[in-house]
Amino acid sequence: MNDDDNILNEDNDLNEMAPKLSKHSSNNPFNPSESYFNSFTSKLQNRIDDEEEIKALAPTLLSIDKYSPFEVPKDYFEELPTIIQERVIESKKKSAGLDWLILLFRPRFAVPLVVTVFIAIAGIKYMNNNSIKNIESTEELSLEDNLYYINETDILEHLTADASIENESTSEDDNSIEEYLLDNNIDESNLSNEL
Repeated sequence: MNDDDNILNEDNDLNEMAPKLSKHSSNNPFNPSESYFNSFTSKLQNRIDDEEEIKALAPTLLSIDKYSPFEVPKDYFEELPTIIQERVIESKKKSAGLDWLILLFRPRFAVPLVVTVFIAIAGIKYMNNNSIKNIESTEELSLEDNLYYINETDILEHLTADASIENESTSEDDNSIEEYLLDNNIDESNLSNEL
């Protein structure tokens, strides 16, 4: 290793900066031990001997072709990121409705929502009570006050329509009385005596 990359241990700087780190040994844990290379040849020779023994005991086993029945589809690794991304998007779409439902029950959202609904209902009831009171107060007005809001031409039209209906009904009544008297042979002098 290069000394430029290492922290120098001058005046116990390493002990002050990282006391636990300074206690560890400076050996590289990834270096193979010296016995590894000495025992490697014997391990390799043992494997070769085991394979020759298998050839002697089961020659048909070694004659079977070595192939993997598991195959990776064509362009699998090229298409894998898009397949994963599509599944992630689908799961997010499915959970969107559930997320809204969960959001409704969180205090930071539910409390303002409940308060707003309560204020809206109270406001509607208050406005309805005021409108009922206004209607009752207009009913309590006197007849003269109510007539003040009615147009005079409407009153005149109504009275003239009533008068014309009365005239028609009285003329019909007069005609029906005369017809009754004539049909029953009643004399006017008899009527005047009876009255």
